[in-house]
Amino acid sequence: MKKGILLCCHGTRSIEGIKDTIKLLRIFKKKNKSYTVKIGYLEIRKPTIKDQLDFFFRRKFDNLVIVPAMIFSGNHVTKDIPKILNNLKKNYKTSPKIFVIPPLFKSKDFFNIIQNNVIKNLRTINRKKNNGLIVIASKTINPKAKFEMNFLAETIAKKNKINFYKKILVTLSKENLKKELENLNLKYDRFLILPIFLFRGNLLDNLISVIKEINKKSKNKFILCSHLTNYKNIFNLMNNLIKFKIT
Repeated sequence: MKKGILLCCHGTRSIEGIKDTIKLLRIFKKKNKSYTVKIGYLEIRKPTIKDQLDFFFRRKFDNLVIVPAMIFSGNHVTKDIPKILNNLKKNYKTSPKIFVIPPLFKSKDFFNIIQNNVIKNLRTINRKKNNGLIVIASKTINPKAKFEMNFLAETIAKKNKINFYKKILVTLSKENLKKELENLNLKYDRFLILPIFLFRGNLLDNLISVIKEINKKSKNKFILCSHLTNYKNIFNLMNNLIKFKIT
């Protein structure tokens, strides 16, 4: 039986971001040796998701697992990838049995990974004072993704007894991000900044740059957590979702 996995990424101009996607791809290949594992990108980079789907369809694979390397149920997960898949099916008389796994947010252990990241940084601040939590994620218009982001921010804040929480959805505009952060209520002693990005790229670079700039004026009021960097953990989350879907 021919089994395949297609890792679906957004795509970026960032060399570091592409290195991150390849790092995740290599882990998938190492841990799933009975599968043919490939990677495809929605935008900017090649090979495209369509190109890689063509490969699996032409070679008449029996099973194909679509793995969105994405965190929330945004339009890429709910609309773009399914649209590419459905359009391609029209070109073939037969197709593999396809399993599309949910994004990382749906994994039961996703919250624990985020929580561990938060705990490391909470040790550096006075828990008895008024602190705020700011979740930073990529801009989306998808209401389901926005709900998931709000839920994550609220859950993390309650779990850690943080007085205030907010999500900020960012674009490539550094000025807009800077204004959003500078306009936060100054009655709070510290703000924990939690970036929910799976790979490095311009959005993360902008966030790091802005935090450094405004911390010079605000006496290090903003504490930046790391983004999701442990791709072995990310693989485990995704692999568990794969096993769940196939069985």
